[in-house]
Amino acid sequence: MKIGFDVAQTCEQRAGCGWYADSLIRALVKTAPEHQYLLYHQYGSWINQNTNHGTKIDSLSVTPTFLDVTPKEATRIWNSPDELALKAGRPDIIQANSFQASRVPGAKLVFTVYDVSFWAVPNFTTEENRLACQNGMLQALGKSDGFIFISQSTHDEFERLLPGWMEKNRRPWAVTPLAPRAITVKTSPTKSDGDYWLAIGSLEPRKNYETLLEAMELYWQQSPRRLPLKIAGGPGWKSEALKQRIRTLSAKKMVTQLGYVPDEELPALYADAMALIFPSWYEGFGLPVLEAMAHACPVLCSNNTSLPEVGGTAALYLEPKDPRQIADSMLKFESNAAARNASIHASLGQASSFTWERTAQLTLDLYERILHPNR
Repeated sequence: MKIGFDVAQTCEQRAGCGWYADSLIRALVKTAPEHQYLLYHQYGSWINQNTNHGTKIDSLSVTPTFLDVTPKEATRIWNSPDELALKAGRPDIIQANSFQASRVPGAKLVFTVYDVSFWAVPNFTTEENRLACQNGMLQALGKSDGFIFISQSTHDEFERLLPGWMEKNRRPWAVTPLAPRAITVKTSPTKSDGDYWLAIGSLEPRKNYETLLEAMELYWQQSPRRLPLKIAGGPGWKSEALKQRIRTLSAKKMVTQLGYVPDEELPALYADAMALIFPSWYEGFGLPVLEAMAHACPVLCSNNTSLPEVGGTAALYLEPKDPRQIADSMLKFESNAAARNASIHASLGQASSFTWERTAQLTLDLYERILHPNR
């Protein structure tokens, strides 16, 4: 197979979509090096001003066809079908990972669905982002030959909103769960007790930091240890009031806002935390939950959407709208070393069941079904 692969979002400060694209293409190349992989650092209308930080893989089976193309030239090529087919390397199939359904003449198209929050909970995002995702999804419904869902929960939500659409339109699809990123750096050993609580995610309404900060204040009033909360995540949106509240709590040494944290620093953050607290209102997958467990960091997370699917029996589940329950869970957890050690053991076992090799194979199987439907 000649596989075109959208890595446009890997060129920017990477959030979940960028990390998914980077991790999956590396796993595909490792799992099936006999195929040809064409990397698209410019994809459709996702045109990067700079591709220097985009995914690069040193392999004879990988060709970065758009890596050194200027933004102006990339825009022209993606709007010129004949030239596009040649420049894109004449792929058999393309996987779109940026909520765009841009086709290349002669190639099948697979569209990655991370979540459908733009329909299910539209109030959690900006109008600009919501419209971009909605338009991308609507284009995909008309243009794509197959669909990838990153969790069973995301597929089920799609089916709830558009019941029977896949079957009616005869579109192949697959659920291909994520796996922890392979971050191989030295870290400090996991302590028997953590030095802080950890939250990971951009400052946006969906992540439910407001309730978490309420819980922190309640916890701070009763805990004999008073561990602070460290927040690792970019600035997000709709967060001005939240940022002010974080500044107020930071002055009391209750909260530290770290901003965006590079890959190489994440393992140490996980290793020294009492637990990851992840009270999100809605997740398409919830990668921080899985990565925390893979680094022996216990998880306290919401009991909704995809999170029980990811956390299994290892996570401690919370009601995201109840700061009192979150605070009580924190107090109980920090005072019970046996419970924490049991959670660490269960977390490592749960995380080991998710691998990029399996995700890559499920993805390749879908490609085959799309390209050879009668086999």
